[in-house]
Amino acid sequence: MKTYNTIIIGGGASGILAGIYLDDSNSILLEQNEKLGKKMLITGGGRCNLTNNSPFKDYIKNYYNKGNYYRPAFNVFFNKDIIKLLEDNGCPTKIEEDNRVFPSSDKSESVVNCLTNLLKKSNTEYKLNAKVKSIIKKDDKFLIEYNNTSIKSKNVILSTGGLTYPQTGSDSSGYNMAINLGHTKTDFMGGLSPISIKETWIRKLQAITLNVKIEIKANKKSIVKCEGSIIFTHNGLSGFPILDNSMNIQRHLNKNEKVVINLDLTEKFSYEELDNKLQKDFVEYSNQGLKRYLHQYLPKNMTNIFLEHLDINPDTKLNQVTKKDRLKIRDNLKRLQLTVDKVLQKEAMVTNSGILQKEIDPNTCQSKIVNNLYIIGELIEGCGICGGYNLQKAFSTGVLAAKSIKGDEIV
Repeated sequence: MKTYNTIIIGGGASGILAGIYLDDSNSILLEQNEKLGKKMLITGGGRCNLTNNSPFKDYIKNYYNKGNYYRPAFNVFFNKDIIKLLEDNGCPTKIEEDNRVFPSSDKSESVVNCLTNLLKKSNTEYKLNAKVKSIIKKDDKFLIEYNNTSIKSKNVILSTGGLTYPQTGSDSSGYNMAINLGHTKTDFMGGLSPISIKETWIRKLQAITLNVKIEIKANKKSIVKCEGSIIFTHNGLSGFPILDNSMNIQRHLNKNEKVVINLDLTEKFSYEELDNKLQKDFVEYSNQGLKRYLHQYLPKNMTNIFLEHLDINPDTKLNQVTKKDRLKIRDNLKRLQLTVDKVLQKEAMVTNSGILQKEIDPNTCQSKIVNNLYIIGELIEGCGICGGYNLQKAFSTGVLAAKSIKGDEIV
């Protein structure tokens, strides 16, 4: 039975970086898929939002479940480091809105291919289509079964990902391995999830995108105010402002609180300014059709649905609109109220739950329960908001684990 120094289980973002930085001829990465970085290929809409160029002090604030936990990992390998690594090896990058960093090609394959080539150039071996069936600790070695093969290792790095996108290999197997070795996992909570809305009429708005101001209330108390681009889906809402706040919404739903989302569809006007403008315009353009008039506030494919929701005939002319209906239009343009049905955690982009942070040493990513077991990436509880923060967490913890092991050869 062959004995390795380190076995990396999982060839996603964190596992690949661990393999590159281990650079060890007596270490191997086992990936159950037919290719490395399968989940990375679909991130950022297939463009791979690989990190965020925000300064360190702002970075830490953008993680749930104690962002300071990742400070040691970021001190070892941060946004500038992954950008340099890629650019020095033929994958130029660019910075877009909100400091999001993408490959200049706008193709995730550019990042995955670059990192795969770096792993190939390293001394770390890797195998594809290698499904790990079991892992146990016996004396000072780990016994690992994959496919029809048994191997031993002094160190193990678990980098299998969480529970999102199981078709990419994030299928909870890493959680089960860690739990079987004595670790504890939090209850499942998806991170960055779309939401479903109780009002069924908005389903007609599917695929419409709007820039809006948002206020989220729980039991009539304001809990979030933000703005950004939202997307109407087949049963609710998505978009960065919704995804980023989905875990906050879930916490209030867990308390059986009523959560509503108020959308300001005319953010450039104050309530009073919109009221005055409507009164003035309804007189000045009295013969104009209401539907056509509303195109200045709403997408054309939304106006009919919006007016039908208000029970107002879209073919009405401005001089035919009653004061009651004008006020109804004003109120719904400034505060379209939608009731949250549930957070669609099964459609989450990342997993917020995971192996408890307190069971993993943040300075090394080594288990505090099992010596020489390292847990990295999405397996660690807590996630970041949209914008490249979750891939950076994966990259940084992968490098930290590798650097923690490096030089600690098999005795």
